[in-house]
Amino acid sequence: MSRVGAQTARSPSPAPSDSPTPSDLIERLYPHNAHVLGGYDPLPLPFPDDSPGLHELAASHGTYAVRLQAVAPRLATPFLQALGRVGGAAHSQPCPDSDAVDLVVFAALPQVEALRAQLLAAETDLSRLAEEVVSTLAAYHRNGFKVRCGDHIIECALEPRIMGIVNCTDDSFYDGSRVLGDDAVERGRAMVEEGAAIIDVGGESTRPGGDPVAADLEIERVVPVIERLSAIIDVPISIDTSKAVVAAAAIEAGATMVNDIHGLGADPDLAGVVADAGVPVVLMHMRGMPGTMYEAARYGDLIADIVKELRGALGRAHKAGIDPELTLVDPGLGFAKRPQQNYTLMRHLSALRSLGRPIVVGPSRKSFVGAVLDLPPEERLEGTAAAVAAAVLAGAHVIRVHDVEAMKRAAAVAAAIRSEGVGWVS
Repeated sequence: MSRVGAQTARSPSPAPSDSPTPSDLIERLYPHNAHVLGGYDPLPLPFPDDSPGLHELAASHGTYAVRLQAVAPRLATPFLQALGRVGGAAHSQPCPDSDAVDLVVFAALPQVEALRAQLLAAETDLSRLAEEVVSTLAAYHRNGFKVRCGDHIIECALEPRIMGIVNCTDDSFYDGSRVLGDDAVERGRAMVEEGAAIIDVGGESTRPGGDPVAADLEIERVVPVIERLSAIIDVPISIDTSKAVVAAAAIEAGATMVNDIHGLGADPDLAGVVADAGVPVVLMHMRGMPGTMYEAARYGDLIADIVKELRGALGRAHKAGIDPELTLVDPGLGFAKRPQQNYTLMRHLSALRSLGRPIVVGPSRKSFVGAVLDLPPEERLEGTAAAVAAAVLAGAHVIRVHDVEAMKRAAAVAAAIRSEGVGWVS
């Protein structure tokens, strides 16, 4: 695929090479669910990153806010003392129903490295706490990814990639997206002409209150479409499903990506299908089922909970043997999230960069857009464009939409603003 605008940024020092590698890697590396709440957003650089510049100096001396959850008092006290010695600061807050504390650490990268050096000889859990901060910042700074999809390489970096939605259903929340058979094939082909880098084909509506679809019907809807599309388009095809048998049939038909709204948490066999096929998987955040998901929209800390639960999904992928470089994360806008929560999530979307994986965002014509505009799905195009621009400015890499051409244009301008025109303005 084209590498136009493909960019990355120089990362802070990575975690040591002897980091644990078994299936519990995620939990062991991030026992305190470290994530970046805010900090300098470095201007992306071309692949490979070999041109130090002013923005790197700014990144080194800008202050970052990193949250650490449920830190035991025996670790918190010496950690805070060491942080103070290197010139950093922190806010602490007691955890409910526990003597542990939540910390928000404020420090520049040189201070973080000095903290790490101070704690190298400390007890293991204390030195690992410092490494957790270092590795989280390294993940946050990673802007460039190359995701292999069959014969294609999707470069997720400065140029946002557009994923076009092909809903092979008669029950989608948006009437204009419902297509079957020949119409679905034509819709996918047209989206590629409009600039889609991925076509996402689904056979089951996951709208709020939607009824589940039997696997046989789902296969009947999507497989013929995928077979025909794979013969006429030259971009990866994703299968939007949570069922292992559907994913297996779709992959055999030509799909080279799986998009699972349940983050490998619904069908215990799906992760194995993905691992065996060697295809990438989008791990979306969701709680409950589409028909009842709003009952699960209760969070102790919305952003922290989503980061933690997506880390759990990454852990499931690791355990199944899925290559970490073949995982993408999606915060699940509209899924087990009420309108206000979606806006909070959009405002703090950059926290997901702490996971070190490409971010997929799907705001297209959703109800949280309608909640502000008081408009039906058919009239939410401009609102979707605003959400797309905000997502790109926060660091989203793949945007899943119904309206490819319009949203590709909105995403391109937002990306140019974020990078101050680098890679875009001749």
